[in-house]
Amino acid sequence: MNPFEPLQAPILATFDGLTEEDLLFGPSPKLELGDVALGTFKAAKKLGMKPPECAQAILAQVTFGSQVLSVQATGPYLNFKLDRGVIAQPVLSVILDEAGEYGSNHSGRDTRMLIEHTSINPNASPHVGRARNAMYGDTLVRLFRFEDYDVDVHYYVNDIGRQIGLLALFVDDIESMTFDGVLQAYVDANQKAEDDPEFAKQGYEMLAKMEEGDPEVAKKFHDLTDLCLKGQTDVLARLGIHYDQFDRESKYLKDPRLDTVVAALEEKGAVFTDEDERLVVDLSKIGHERDEGRFFVLKRANGSSMYGFRDLAYTIDKMEQGADVNLQVLGEDHKLYAEQLNLILKAAGKTSPETIYYAYILLKDGKMSTRQGKVVLLADFLDEAASRAGEKVETQCADLPEAERKAIAEKVAIAAVRFAILKVNPNKNVIFDWESSLSFNGDTGPYVQYSCARINSILRKYDGPVDCAVDSEFPLTQDAEWALVMKLAEFPAVVAAAVENRNVAPIGQYALETARLFTTFYHDCPVLIAETPALIRARIQLCRATLQTQTNALSILGIDALERM
Repeated sequence: MNPFEPLQAPILATFDGLTEEDLLFGPSPKLELGDVALGTFKAAKKLGMKPPECAQAILAQVTFGSQVLSVQATGPYLNFKLDRGVIAQPVLSVILDEAGEYGSNHSGRDTRMLIEHTSINPNASPHVGRARNAMYGDTLVRLFRFEDYDVDVHYYVNDIGRQIGLLALFVDDIESMTFDGVLQAYVDANQKAEDDPEFAKQGYEMLAKMEEGDPEVAKKFHDLTDLCLKGQTDVLARLGIHYDQFDRESKYLKDPRLDTVVAALEEKGAVFTDEDERLVVDLSKIGHERDEGRFFVLKRANGSSMYGFRDLAYTIDKMEQGADVNLQVLGEDHKLYAEQLNLILKAAGKTSPETIYYAYILLKDGKMSTRQGKVVLLADFLDEAASRAGEKVETQCADLPEAERKAIAEKVAIAAVRFAILKVNPNKNVIFDWESSLSFNGDTGPYVQYSCARINSILRKYDGPVDCAVDSEFPLTQDAEWALVMKLAEFPAVVAAAVENRNVAPIGQYALETARLFTTFYHDCPVLIAETPALIRARIQLCRATLQTQTNALSILGIDALERM
């Protein structure tokens, strides 16, 4: 949706060599100067002029249509006074017509994408630090599906390792265990391993049996990790996060593709056996230029594989699944590890996924008190958010049934948590503050939800269907209406930029700005008691278009637009 096409077209027809990207339209700094402004910097560079000269040339040579009431040059800028209704009409028509698809540029049609994210150790419950990986990965999935990509979502299950060996040794009756029981069993098993060297040794022996293919041990490993995986995914499901495929690390224990990787490294003189009889890669032989992370261990002295060796096989497997785009989401502390894997794969003639890194979540008031006393568990975090949201909903929605209030509180909690995390650029830390994140005012998810609930209230009071046919003479009488229409028109460009940059934070910022503009519109422009029936109809359509756009934006973020709040 490009509302400025009627302004761009005559300029492009007059000056050869210019493109739409050279014509940077945006809001005028002061509405008394114009409804929109054109900065001529890019166009001037293309045309070999100084920007003020370019502005004067456009003013002198271009004839605009009737939707342009006047044009004034001010230095390098052109300020346009417009017939606002003529510009606004197609914007609202497109939104109301496309509905749930509005904002999508459909750039992913016929494009397959594989996204891998989260991958929590099976002996742990998801904690807040991991939540950003899962939420960011899930929001990228939603963004790309909104753009019509065919997305396959993967979760790498670390179902083999010393920690599972100790668990398998310690636990006798898996069928009677709960997820919390497994977590406590892991703590107890580790304590026993510290106190009893023989038990610790037996844990490694269990791992060796797993690698050798012992069916009884393999089943026990599988059953334990299945129990843990269900516990983890149940917690993540509260945030609306789901996966299409679970890839088990054990599948890659003896992957024959790893032989070709080792052979390629041997040809380059990059593999050696160290003093502990381990198989090691010297990454300096294949392009690593610093001492940190120079050596990468592939196998132990007994021939068993290290995690990184299996990860090489997993990466090869993902890249061979035929996706046109392959993404993975990792914490910033994994940058060196990912670089090591990529170097090894490149030396073997293999490709690697595109990696998106994220920084961490910090709590403004420190760590919450949890039953483990060390980390903030995501389940506890969400319970606390729902409890605090419930207190606010009790006040705001006292007339609603208890079950409905509880459902709203859960959705407000999810909005508070997801929005607070997703509105921040992934390369910056999130400082999470309970009070500000749950506020119905300010830069929060609940504030955006509240603006949607307010629109729904207006639409209920209107008590009739909203006509999607927008009149050609669409009435706009206030600046607040115009500002809101222009913001709605930006949404497809915001989505396109988010896709290109793999960054969903601008979607959150867009939703906030739109909510603020709607609040101004709500206060400045009475809807149901507007001066004329035509103006009531127009403002109802603007309300409906705003709600639809916000619903689409929030859906990408994994947040519900609420009917009541």
